[in-house]
Amino acid sequence: MKMVKRGTIIGALDILYQVLASPSAALSFVCQKRPWGWAMLPLLLTSLVFILVILPNPPELAEAIFGLERGSLSSDAWWLVWLGLVPVSLGIQAGVLHVAATLLHGRGACMGLLCGLCFASFPWAFSAPLALLRALLASTVGYLLYYLGSLALFAWVLYLYITTVRQNYSFSTRRAVATCVIPLLVLFSASWAVLAISAAL
Repeated sequence: MKMVKRGTIIGALDILYQVLASPSAALSFVCQKRPWGWAMLPLLLTSLVFILVILPNPPELAEAIFGLERGSLSSDAWWLVWLGLVPVSLGIQAGVLHVAATLLHGRGACMGLLCGLCFASFPWAFSAPLALLRALLASTVGYLLYYLGSLALFAWVLYLYITTVRQNYSFSTRRAVATCVIPLLVLFSASWAVLAISAAL
């Protein structure tokens, strides 16, 4: 796979285009070469969209999560909190998927997977125009389009995650799907178990 010179903005945009247009080849390249300089661009863009679009009231939500007094978190501080939260979340996802892949006898580096996930999560940036469309229409149709679009983005990101796992661990598609689905099933089952225990007490 031909790429432009490492460490350039054009290189980052080129590989982003390749991930969207030809994900298998591009994510295989990313997992093997681990171009961290390029990976920072989609990670930063996804973090900014997460802050400005997905979270409706970032300062208030951050204060609630961390148990802070209302109004105690400055605007500069909450930017740093959320900018740091997205990479941490992505790192946790990579760790969980790596454990699942290892249990399925996969051979691959966790850092290669993490670099690939930085690019695989990029389609979430398209939630910005969806949110704008919802605001402009301000109707049932607008909300319906927003939720349908969000569902499509989730399916797209999940497909890229599966492709990343498949390329990083040289898995079959079936085993890559299992790697991504098993942690979700475990989390879902654990949540129901906690709810059942809480209801019984």
